[in-house]
Amino acid sequence: MRALIRIAAIAVAGSALYFAGIVNSIVLEHPGHPGAPAVVLAIAAAIVVLIAALRGTGLGDAATASRRVWVFRGMWAFVCVMALVSFAWLFGMPRKHSYDWTPYHNDAIALNECAARLLIAGRNPYTDLDLFACYGSLGIGADRTTPLRRGLFANDVIYPSDQDMDIVWDLRSRGEGANEEFVWRPSYPALSFALLVPFVGAGIDTNYLYVLCLLVAMALVVWRAPSGLRPFMLTGLLGAASLAAFTVGGSSDLLYALPLVIAWIWRDRRWAAIPFGLAVATKQIAWFFAPYYLIAVATERGWRAALRDLGIAGAIFAVTNAPFVVADPRAWVLGVLTPLLEPMFPRGAGAVFLSTSGAIPLLPSVVYAGAELAAFAVCLAVAWRTRRTSPELGAVLAVVPLYFAWRSLFSYFFLLPLFAFAAAARMPLGDLLVDRAHRLGALTIFATPSRSA
Repeated sequence: MRALIRIAAIAVAGSALYFAGIVNSIVLEHPGHPGAPAVVLAIAAAIVVLIAALRGTGLGDAATASRRVWVFRGMWAFVCVMALVSFAWLFGMPRKHSYDWTPYHNDAIALNECAARLLIAGRNPYTDLDLFACYGSLGIGADRTTPLRRGLFANDVIYPSDQDMDIVWDLRSRGEGANEEFVWRPSYPALSFALLVPFVGAGIDTNYLYVLCLLVAMALVVWRAPSGLRPFMLTGLLGAASLAAFTVGGSSDLLYALPLVIAWIWRDRRWAAIPFGLAVATKQIAWFFAPYYLIAVATERGWRAALRDLGIAGAIFAVTNAPFVVADPRAWVLGVLTPLLEPMFPRGAGAVFLSTSGAIPLLPSVVYAGAELAAFAVCLAVAWRTRRTSPELGAVLAVVPLYFAWRSLFSYFFLLPLFAFAAAARMPLGDLLVDRAHRLGALTIFATPSRSA
């Protein structure tokens, strides 16, 4: 039964992230809304639950029993309801039902789209991308950009309003002064837009690619799980409504998440370094998983194998980015290291949200950087100390430091349940017996495990 509680707990954490994401969006749209503390607390609680769900090795958990069957049934009833919410998001996507529908929900999607178009034309996106021409062709404006604390925003402390950004956008788009206020380079490694070339060239909305990546990742997690737990694992993945909702809502993060899931699940295989290399060559957030991946591989296959995997991943990163580095190393560095080199406004759904919403004073950015580094050190120490007793914790610990960062965007957290499910699927949970499932009143939106022939 502990196996089913683990799965349900991950799904409940994903549901908490779903509601936190909705409130986060409301507060960002209406800064006077008092929901920021609830968002910060919900994300923290979700992280704690995910860590608890991955504690231990999971050996034989499917065969354990519990006296609190009513709690178990209540959890799974809630998970099933939230799974239907995910279905609604997935089925509603083709109808484009959003009140503000556009395929380019944020600058990550928009800039990568234009970067892919430039690549098709044989040009270097890190040097040649024209932000205003790009956004004009896509029919979007300043609200889909990332503003910087310089130029006309140099004296601003808190993220500028949409009205302020529109004023500056109009000035710069008319050629009145150089653009200092908006990020214009692709701010990710080259695969973030190179992988989009076939789809952009064919005129396919890349949001469908991101949803497809999520569905493939979910299918692989279910496939890796013991056969008797697969209906519950699938229901849990759907019950973690943050996955479907915010992927359909617009997120390019699935491009790195899919290969990262593959690498984590099959890290005992020599070829796992290839998908891990693809992940780190797609988005920087995958870099945070590198030390935990290395610890896990070294624990299972030895340090020589871990260093070999690191070398292969590094080679993939180097090969895929080399053309742009050779063409203009400075432009490439300024693009990939944008979050570190550019003066960003504080923004996010983590601890800094309390300050940007006015609940507590905003501290200097160095304080948040210090907290992030301290959290990284603690998480890495925990991963190392528990590398044999809780080998899957790294799948969640990798993202924990970002909760304390100057920029702790909600997009950093909504995929945590997917990584946790990938980790749980690796655990030696054992198979769930049909009779036990029926006695527990186990629920899925599909069926309990079929009886063996």
